[in-house]
Amino acid sequence: MERINIKDCSIQINNSSTFKGKAIERTPVLPLTEKEPTIQIFEDDRLWRSFKLEALASNPDLSGQFFHSSIRIFENSGLMIDGILSDSKDTMPEPEDAGFEGIRFQPFYLSDADHKNQALAGKGLFDRGLHFSGRVTPTSIRSICICDACKESFTLQHFHSGFSNLQYLYSKNSRETLLVPQQEFEGMPAPLQNEIDLGTLGRVEKQLPAGTDGAFKYYNPLRCPHCLDPYIDFEKNKDMRPGEYYGNRYINQGFKRYEAL
Repeated sequence: MERINIKDCSIQINNSSTFKGKAIERTPVLPLTEKEPTIQIFEDDRLWRSFKLEALASNPDLSGQFFHSSIRIFENSGLMIDGILSDSKDTMPEPEDAGFEGIRFQPFYLSDADHKNQALAGKGLFDRGLHFSGRVTPTSIRSICICDACKESFTLQHFHSGFSNLQYLYSKNSRETLLVPQQEFEGMPAPLQNEIDLGTLGRVEKQLPAGTDGAFKYYNPLRCPHCLDPYIDFEKNKDMRPGEYYGNRYINQGFKRYEAL
């Protein structure tokens, strides 16, 4: 009896008492047979998570390719999956190669620790284990997230605001992400700036162009694109905002850049 069993794009986790509290890692290669396949994770006989591999516009058809994955279950019943897309079953590209595509699934807990999943609702990508302090996530790695409300998956691409001297703001429904050069507005919060004058911030926001789905605001949440429920809920967790220095956009959508008149 194995803890992890793989068949095509289905991952079966045995979470019986025999295995609980025991760590394991496997590195299977998953053959992809659809343009945008879905990886399903079952815990015993229950479908626990589904992650759709949304394809980049530059590589729109994933059928015939392979997902070289790492599946790790930790002693605390946490589960982490990431991997690299490749045209070959036997080899995979290096991060410095052109066209490299790394994919990171949102980590989650199995049912015996489900309360920890619930505690992460509305939290940021660092708390959720999609980025790590002190380690830069390359832009060639994208994240597949799971909405806390509707449980649908969606894919994010990111940039590091601290390295680019840019601040990001989401529109009301986060259909757009505006990038603003730090020097354009006195009072625009810098990445990692904890002390923020709300009055000054409000005056800055009024000078910004409107988005197609509402005003750009510093504390606007990043929302699930399916149900629009707040995914990174900055409105409820304002103290979290300065430390979330990766700006995000939905896959294949561009950033909107501020241009002074």
